[in-house]
Amino acid sequence: MVTLNDRLAVYIEKVRTLEQQNKQLECEIEAFQKRFMKPSGLRALYEEQLRELKKIADQMKVQRDMAIAAKEAMAGQLEMIKSKYEEALEARKKAEREIETLRPDVDAATAGRIALEKQLDNLEVEIEFLRRVHKEEIEELMKQIYCAFSGVEMSFTLPDLATALKQIQGQYEDIASKNLQEMDDWYKSKFVDLNGASTKHVENVRHTREEIAGCKRDILNKERELESLKERNAALEAQIKEAQEKYKKEYEELQEKIMKLQEELKSFKEKIALHLREYQDLLNIKMALDIEIATYRKLIEGEDSRLATTVGGIHLMGGLVGAISVIGQAQVGTIETISKEQAVEMTERKTVLIS
Repeated sequence: MVTLNDRLAVYIEKVRTLEQQNKQLECEIEAFQKRFMKPSGLRALYEEQLRELKKIADQMKVQRDMAIAAKEAMAGQLEMIKSKYEEALEARKKAEREIETLRPDVDAATAGRIALEKQLDNLEVEIEFLRRVHKEEIEELMKQIYCAFSGVEMSFTLPDLATALKQIQGQYEDIASKNLQEMDDWYKSKFVDLNGASTKHVENVRHTREEIAGCKRDILNKERELESLKERNAALEAQIKEAQEKYKKEYEELQEKIMKLQEELKSFKEKIALHLREYQDLLNIKMALDIEIATYRKLIEGEDSRLATTVGGIHLMGGLVGAISVIGQAQVGTIETISKEQAVEMTERKTVLIS
């Protein structure tokens, strides 16, 4: 009896100790559960920040695409202006080649006109000289006629001789004036033809020069437009480069923040998994303690019933042992069932927390 009382006292003390440990474990489990409820809020905060950062990154990509499209449009305009500039330059070169081709004709026409003008001057001088010579010849002929008729007796009267001389002089003057007029008309027609050809060449040259001047003006305008477009293109390229550098820097910062948040999220997940494992271990310990407490209670109840019964000491002890074993098996079955249910419940909680 003394031994049983000592064992009972030891069991009772052990039960109290286990109950205190059980209470401590329950407090720790409750504290862990309170701590496990907080990360969900942090996770929502991190996800919100990640969504905002992704939205900013998408806006930056859209702005970059718009800047690239504007640059490509300006490059297309620049290529079009370059092609127009090359066409105008080619037209200018063609006009200059035509001028060079027509220059010998113009020079020849100018030289021919100058030569004809000189020839006309010479012919006018020659006509004037021939007119004077012809007049002197007529006067000399008239003198000879007067001298020839002065020494001969004639039956004609002086008025008839003067009339004949006047007729002869008139015929010579008509012939001379006719020859002079024909020569003058011929030289004038030649001069008019040459002057017309020269005027035509001059007009062609003037028209060509006007076309060249227009081409030069167009080229200058295209060059100004080209310079303006080059400056605008350079400004756009500088803006695009600055925007790319800015967005690249911001993108890198966002990537760093995202990586940092992902690392923090991963760290929190690892901590949660660790806490879940610790929580599972504590639950296992609690279950083991509950089983042990239940076993001790059954033993104490068995001892109480054995002490209360005075019949069949040895048989009672055997029955007590059998009852204890039966109760233990029943408790083990019950504990296994409870353990399986708690394990399933903890697995579901772990899955919810990790997700």
